[in-house]
Amino acid sequence: MKYIRILLLLGFIGFIIYMVWDWIGLFMQQDIEYFTAESFLGELGLSLLWVTIPLMIVQGIFTLFPVLILIILHFISFGVVGGFIISVIGATLGALVCYWLTDSFSSQWVERFWNKREKTLNWLLRLMTTYGVLIIVLLRSIPFVPSNLISISAALSPVTLQQYVWSSVLGNISMVWLLSLLSAPLWMTESIFLPYLVGYIIYVITLVGFYSYRYYQKKRLIPQQRARTVRGILKKSTG
Repeated sequence: MKYIRILLLLGFIGFIIYMVWDWIGLFMQQDIEYFTAESFLGELGLSLLWVTIPLMIVQGIFTLFPVLILIILHFISFGVVGGFIISVIGATLGALVCYWLTDSFSSQWVERFWNKREKTLNWLLRLMTTYGVLIIVLLRSIPFVPSNLISISAALSPVTLQQYVWSSVLGNISMVWLLSLLSAPLWMTESIFLPYLVGYIIYVITLVGFYSYRYYQKKRLIPQQRARTVRGILKKSTG
């Protein structure tokens, strides 16, 4: 039953890629001017999401083109709030589907994929094993780190699904915010740029501070837990 669901999902993804292959070709050429033309966006409206959301899912699995183009389309079409929320949802769906596929596929497929990118995936897995959700948030905040590599490494790491979901959401918020700032001249008015930038800086500082505090608290508790364990063993042995 599990493999039937996987095949159905892969078939759906393949169908989406086939239907929007021309768009993907233009995205891969980074032809932003074509997609940001008022005549093009005016014709689509909300129906644009029937293409961009599936494309963000495909992008989260295969990394075929820069996700920046889709984020710009959302911001131009739906404004700051709408474009932001839609972009975060799309990026997070892509991350979750890729994680689920990795967790569901056979070990042989995962091993073949791992062997092709062994150095990078080993590095990511070590980071996630050591730092947990903090590193997922930070990696997802960096636009040039492929989303699929983060998802695959997380699926093979000790990070739980709940931790992965929250860290992906928080990291994707940071990534969308950063990319929308970098593309600000294409969609943003000068009057909101400064508060938008300040908001991003506050968000990053808060996020890094919170997870760094939690990480160092855990590091401090480990010696205490070991000491309690040793004391417990000594009491048993002397008793």
